[in-house]
Amino acid sequence: MPKKDYYEILGVSRDAKEKDIKKAYRRLAKQYHPDTYKGDKKEAEEKFKEISEAYEVLVDKDKRAKYDQIGSRVADEAFGPEGFNWSHFTHSQDVEDIFGNAIFDSFFRSAASPGFAGSGGIFDTLFGTREGIQRPVVRGVNVRLNLDITLEGAALGAEKTIEVPMSRTCKACGGSGTRSGKSGACPYCKGTGQIRNVQNRGGTRVITAAVCPQCRGTGRATYDLCNVCGGTGTVSKRTKILLKIKKGAYTGYEIKIPKAGRAPESRIGGEPGDLYVVLNVLPHPIFERRGDDLYMKTPVSFAQAALGGEVVVTTIDKKRVKVKIPSETQTNTQFRLHRLGMPRIDGGGRGDVYVEAVVQTPKNLTERQKELLRDALVDM
Repeated sequence: MPKKDYYEILGVSRDAKEKDIKKAYRRLAKQYHPDTYKGDKKEAEEKFKEISEAYEVLVDKDKRAKYDQIGSRVADEAFGPEGFNWSHFTHSQDVEDIFGNAIFDSFFRSAASPGFAGSGGIFDTLFGTREGIQRPVVRGVNVRLNLDITLEGAALGAEKTIEVPMSRTCKACGGSGTRSGKSGACPYCKGTGQIRNVQNRGGTRVITAAVCPQCRGTGRATYDLCNVCGGTGTVSKRTKILLKIKKGAYTGYEIKIPKAGRAPESRIGGEPGDLYVVLNVLPHPIFERRGDDLYMKTPVSFAQAALGGEVVVTTIDKKRVKVKIPSETQTNTQFRLHRLGMPRIDGGGRGDVYVEAVVQTPKNLTERQKELLRDALVDM
């Protein structure tokens, strides 16, 4: 896909505010509207599509931020390998504001809709119709799934297999949604899959939309619906997904799986939402995590605490490390092991381990041992 500079296409600076982007799009949309453009209509259609693609990215805060970060590669993520098409355009309300309600209606309705004659104008050309079926942009709901992992899994990285219901093409109808394999339009909603209601309230036009009760949002004639998928063209199938958990993952860390969420009510022209797997790191019997640092306790004998010595501790990644205990060590004294804690998820090194000494008072002393201790400590 050739690289495009969306700012250059709309003629705005890279620090342009949202209002400036909308103003630029309004001006260019009017200039290249194919129904009124005095030059080559095909050229106008392509230009209209190009400025709409740029507008779709730059007017959306998230898409614009990603575009500023990774450039034209955002088009591959947002629009797929085939590039931008009109099913990706989500700002139809702005189109209505520019061109008025009549042309906005032609965007959503077929040429056979009441009150419209002819082809329905430019949006029939740009967005396309098929036997009267308009394909509104519909997206399913995002789903969040909680997943427990061990502290070792968070430290060392892990792979987990989860099973989730995902939308798959219906084999019975090949995705057509109909028994015959043909896509006849629902007469109730004229193939839109939606019932729109427009009301004027105090000079403000209020537009509401609901899923068509006749075809349940499919846009297809109910007499020919597929018995298996009910006209949606897809079925839900439990699918196994292999998750790769990064080293340093923490409670609340999210892993996004695109298009693995809930399928839309009307799947025509739509796509499933995304799945967000939210990690929960379980408590550990030895280590307490605080950010990227780990805290642990280790027993130190009375003799080691008094006279000095060494103890061996095992880190989260199973390394055995000697800790030097100086003489006269007191309970709760901490020893720091540099860069042996949790890996930082951004790859910037590791935290530390803090080992807390817990002095063990000897038990079951013989009378002789007690006497020797009294003699040794009487003058202290």
